[in-house]
Amino acid sequence: MQRDGGIKTYSLEEVAAMVLPAEWADGPRWLARRLNRGEIRGYRVGRVWRMTEDNVKDLIERFTNNAPRVTIHADTTPPPPATVFDALSARSRRRIRRLP
Repeated sequence: MQRDGGIKTYSLEEVAAMVLPAEWADGPRWLARRLNRGEIRGYRVGRVWRMTEDNVKDLIERFTNNAPRVTIHADTTPPPPATVFDALSARSRRRIRRLP
């Protein structure tokens, strides 16, 4: 909803349709939970949450993974064979070592 010269605001349903995956069953509820916890920004009028364009951009920025791209190479060496001893706790391994 935009008024002449006003700020463009969006309902949670509109924001969910714009930025959340379509297969999510309840995107507006997910947004409302994060707004109530203070994890994302928005404003509340009565019982209705609204978000501005800046709030939507902030939402996207907060959940963007800015990690550097890393190439992972598969390790071709086979793992060492597992033994029953490997599955024991440290305490159990100590007890077994003390046995005569």
